[in-house]
Amino acid sequence: MKNRFRFQTKLMLTIVFAIALVTLAVLWATEAKIRQTYTDQFSIEFDGLVAQLERSREQKSAEFLESCKTLASHPFLAKYLKGETDKQSREDFIDSLPDIIDRPENRSQRIERPEADNRERRLDGIALMDLEGEFHFLATPSGRNDRGIPKRARGRLKSPEFRERIEAILKTDKQQTIYIPSPNRDNSVEEMVRTPVVDPETGEKLGFLLRKTAAETEAQKFLDRFQEEFQPTQRLLSGIYMNGEIYSRSIQGDFSTDLAEAVTNTFPNQTPIDGQKWTRFEVQAEDSAYQVYLFPLTDLDVMRPAYQLSAFSLAPLEEDLAELRIRGSGIAVVALLFGILLAALLSRNFAIPLKKLALGTQAIREGNLDHRVEINSKDEIGELADSFNQMADELKQKALYRELLGKVSDETVAQAMISGGLDLELGGETKEVSVLFCDIRGFTELTEQMHPSEVIDLLNEHMTAMTKVVREHYGVVDKFVGDEVMAVFGGLKSYGNDAELAASCALEMIRVREQLNHKTERPIEIGIGVATGEVVAGCMGSTDRLNYTVVGSRVNLASRLCGVAESMELVIDEPTLGALNKEPVVEEMTDLRLKGFSGKVTAYRLIELKSTEDIPTSVSISA
Repeated sequence: MKNRFRFQTKLMLTIVFAIALVTLAVLWATEAKIRQTYTDQFSIEFDGLVAQLERSREQKSAEFLESCKTLASHPFLAKYLKGETDKQSREDFIDSLPDIIDRPENRSQRIERPEADNRERRLDGIALMDLEGEFHFLATPSGRNDRGIPKRARGRLKSPEFRERIEAILKTDKQQTIYIPSPNRDNSVEEMVRTPVVDPETGEKLGFLLRKTAAETEAQKFLDRFQEEFQPTQRLLSGIYMNGEIYSRSIQGDFSTDLAEAVTNTFPNQTPIDGQKWTRFEVQAEDSAYQVYLFPLTDLDVMRPAYQLSAFSLAPLEEDLAELRIRGSGIAVVALLFGILLAALLSRNFAIPLKKLALGTQAIREGNLDHRVEINSKDEIGELADSFNQMADELKQKALYRELLGKVSDETVAQAMISGGLDLELGGETKEVSVLFCDIRGFTELTEQMHPSEVIDLLNEHMTAMTKVVREHYGVVDKFVGDEVMAVFGGLKSYGNDAELAASCALEMIRVREQLNHKTERPIEIGIGVATGEVVAGCMGSTDRLNYTVVGSRVNLASRLCGVAESMELVIDEPTLGALNKEPVVEEMTDLRLKGFSGKVTAYRLIELKSTEDIPTSVSISA
């Protein structure tokens, strides 16, 4: 399908598209930079807060681990696992707990000293596990069965998943921390430390001390209280991420589920930041973006690794970016309108000169060589217009030369010279041609009483008519000599029937002259001679003035035959007669004595050609 868009339209669309593309690119780059700057700025602020929470948790864990090691080394626990305990040793163990748990370096784990009637509560959160994987709860308050196991924990002990975790614990000897959901159903997590218990005498492992405490640190409690009281514009959400769920007092309900799902889908594809234990990434939860930090709390090889999760909302950033998009869109619209106006002006400045050049080209093609393009710009289009005008000047000059050359020489010869089809070097080549001479009979007597200007008019009228007939028969007017016309057929190009063309041309010249005589006050009678044979054809003369002509005996013969022809007669030589394709009507003229020829010449008076072949309809010139 033909493209119907004009150059001006294409240029305008290109400029508008470029401006729109640049505008969108600038908006995109600006938004990306603002997002990066915003995230980096808040990351700097929250990195310190997150690091503080991490230090608080590490300190609490370290103290708790140390106290667990101390408890695990108490002789009572080893005796208990060997089945050698009595009531007194149990009481001594309970009495020693405050000294172990409530040391100054373990203040984060401080518990109030119980009253005498509630000493059993000191054993809450402490249990033993033997090598068979059976639990032994040291406290036996109400709500436990006869073996001291909490009633609500029985299902957990029986579940295959929990048994699998127990078996994994039994395979290791190192102290290890795990996190478990709190039984209080308040979306909190408890930290439980498993510490090996060994026989102090033999060093043999007897089982494990299991001790739990709330995973929430004092720093976390302080942060939650601070945010609830002062309601900062940007809150830090924190909790523990474990087994695809988030346990936190500040992250609740559907939001907790949505955020946990987003973290679960994103976290496996993330890697820790170089030089850091924590991982930072961005997720979408409840149609809002959040920056998430995850810090490992347990060894990654445990069955359920736990992570400290901290997150802050990027909603303020999205609001700022939304406002930026609105303002940017307004700026983009203004820029686009300005771009359309600019594109229209530029395309107009381009298109109008080009349209002028197109119209000028059309005018030149139609032959108006006087057409000029007026473009005053100094750019490339102005240079193009100057070149166009120079081309028009040169074409006009060439046309003038062609016109002048056509007037001083035959038009066919002039075209051959201009097109390069004719060798303009001095010299010639032998060719088979037919030469025609046409002379006015009694020209001297006819014009002796005429004014010179009238003579010129008479000759011009006659020569014009004769030249037209010659060209119609694809002949070349070689020259005008006074009242005589010399024409050549087959000189520049042979048509294969050049002799017949010459003979037909001569008969037509007589017929045309007879018609003209009926219209003029001074009738003219002509005689014509035609001869055929080899001649030398080419450019002859001097190096600075050339003339295309033919020379040879056949030329002289044609001239002499013209001289012996009577008024309104055509005389041809024998080669011409033999070259005629159709039956001619002739009268033989024998024993002619012609000047320049030593012997007698036989010629023929051609009266009529009964039938002639079609005259060629196209001409091509060759050297």
